Amino acid sequence: MPANTERQREFSWTDPRFTYADLLTGSRLVMLPYLIYALASRLPGLAVATFSVMITSDVIDGKIARRMGQSRHFGGAFDSTVDFVLLYTLFTAFAAIGMLAWWRWAVIFIPGLFMAATQLLYVVKAQDVMLAPALAGKVVGQIQYVYLPFLLIRTFWLNAPWAQTADTALFWVLAAAIVVNTVDYARTLNNLLRLVRRAGAG
Repeated sequence: MPANTERQREFSWTDPRFTYADLLTGSRLVMLPYLIYALASRLPGLAVATFSVMITSDVIDGKIARRMGQSRHFGGAFDSTVDFVLLYTLFTAFAAIGMLAWWRWAVIFIPGLFMAATQLLYVVKAQDVMLAPALAGKVVGQIQYVYLPFLLIRTFWLNAPWAQTADTALFWVLAAAIVVNTVDYARTLNNLLRLVRRAGAG
């Protein structure tokens, strides 16, 4: 009975009651400055250890929520939001240390802002802490989680020509997925704006 109650209870900012899974998700934000420091200071051990713990927490937080009967809309939205902050902050960090060209950073980052704006409008319209479904967005996130460790390895260990070729190939795969995702989000935004106009007219 407590598990079912926990699963159905909606999130409230006045009485948030963060779950264990939520706290594990939030811990990635605490670790983020350490990873940025490790990248900027060229400390491979700290960078790899921190990134590994962050990935592990991302893998298990959802499982913990389901196992403890604490799944809810807020948990999924919070997990996606934290991942968004981590991914785009790390891409910015890699650009700052010279491991990601600025034009590549722009290809990744600018559509990310469009995604964030669309999701924010969706949350406001839904009047609940939940995000719009985006299948292509999940694919983009998965590719990003492949590309980031590769950039991490390139930062400290790989300087061979083949690594640069692999870097370019991974980037263009990611860029293609971003294009598909941006089109998907454009449709979502168009539908949201249509609903907003109808509500205003009514």
